[in-house]
Amino acid sequence: MKWTGRTARRVPRAAARTAALFGMLAASGLAAGVASASGSHPNAPSPPDASLTYRCHFPSGSRLVHVAVRASVPATANPGKPIQPAGVSLTMALSPVAIASMAGLHSGTVRAATRLTVSVSEGPSGTSVVWPGTTRRPVPRPAHGALILSTTGTVPSVTASSSGEVVLTAAGLSVTFAGGKAIVPAPGPAQSPASGQAAIPKPSGSAPAALVVNCSLAPGQDATLATLLVTGRPSSRPARHAATVVDCPGFPKKGLKLNPRFHHPKPPPGSQKSTFPSQGCAYTTGYADARKLNGAALIQPGLTNVELFLLIFQNQKKNYFQADNAAQLDFHGQHIFPPSQATFLTFGFVPTTATIELVEHGTIDIFAVGPLLTTNCKPHQPCDTIATVASQLSVKIVPGSVKVNGVPLDVGSQCETAPFDAILTGSSATNPPYSVQNGGPLLGTVTIPKFHNCGAGENLDPIFNAAISGPKNFNLLTQGVVCFVQGGGLGCNPTTGLPEKPTPLRKVSG
Repeated sequence: MKWTGRTARRVPRAAARTAALFGMLAASGLAAGVASASGSHPNAPSPPDASLTYRCHFPSGSRLVHVAVRASVPATANPGKPIQPAGVSLTMALSPVAIASMAGLHSGTVRAATRLTVSVSEGPSGTSVVWPGTTRRPVPRPAHGALILSTTGTVPSVTASSSGEVVLTAAGLSVTFAGGKAIVPAPGPAQSPASGQAAIPKPSGSAPAALVVNCSLAPGQDATLATLLVTGRPSSRPARHAATVVDCPGFPKKGLKLNPRFHHPKPPPGSQKSTFPSQGCAYTTGYADARKLNGAALIQPGLTNVELFLLIFQNQKKNYFQADNAAQLDFHGQHIFPPSQATFLTFGFVPTTATIELVEHGTIDIFAVGPLLTTNCKPHQPCDTIATVASQLSVKIVPGSVKVNGVPLDVGSQCETAPFDAILTGSSATNPPYSVQNGGPLLGTVTIPKFHNCGAGENLDPIFNAAISGPKNFNLLTQGVVCFVQGGGLGCNPTTGLPEKPTPLRKVSG
């Protein structure tokens, strides 16, 4: 291999920076080896730190990445009691060759999200948990030398069922790299008549895509993170498992009611009516287009209480089934989606950033209509279950959040639209499919009304109305799996007692 003088000067500098990093880690105790952990006395605290080498698969090829893991784990525990690691952090040292793979992010800064799989062994039995982490702030992507990225996060607890040793061991690692600025998706068409697909395209140059890298441990390492001793007798009462402790927001005393604004589908004559209310909650996230601005806002995951099967209609003769369900957003007691920051190019060239709230008025109706038995569907006739999600929303601009070309713009405290109907649909025939219990994509278009009360000392309503208000604003939302209050926490995360947050879909076919 022929090296130029410029290359020869660059390599020592990169090596020096990498060596300096791990010298610093070693000095702070982060990079201390754990080879002696298995031979230590079980009552001694387990080494909380590990220095590991992973082989990560970048687009340019497989690269070695040095990873330091820090966690504070108690030396002893009791059966049936949660063992909660604290102070978990993960620090990566990336070589210049690995950094070169990030050129496609089109950003001078980089942020990362990590998912470290940790094996938890208790004698002959064991399980796996995931330790998530994110960078606190974007880090400059160097033109020369190594890149150091650190992630932190709250990780799930584990519980030992009996006395003995519990060993935590690092396993696979997944890292998602993204540009330092928040990803702002480009707009998507309402629907493509030719293909029947609804899509939100990949981000443009102003909104860098993400780079997902999967890593495996290089062979010949002791990947032990901690060893602790579990002593004492299990409680005579059965331990309550986290999966049974559901943490959905509180429901009204008499449960949720259907919104009288919307009329439920009319079942065929002779249908049998029944009810079987089942309470749960689910997260919903996704993208909302602003057609005039040629952009889309990422709606942060909103926790929604769901009461299924308020009304059930069945008709065997017509092979008909209908379920009327109600839902209600709950963000710290408010019936809104979490505030979401959106960035658009107003008038095609002026970058405008604002934080918006989607406010719910009344409850959300979810009407699911389909066959009673799919095996009884007649040939050449639809045999799909279609869900219609009807809600009344309004858009509010959070005071003090608007910046135009980086300059704050005072829009007052009551800059908002009038309530409007948002009707979305989900189908069992799409790819991926939708069902009320298992979630999936919900699609539709909405008309955004005119804004009012915008501005402090000057009327800014015409600007917002000209830039945003109007019809044919496409929405592609993604509902997650329902976490049921009854039934042992079916569909709930066993650690948090909450539903899982879905990944917002960008494309739906069918």
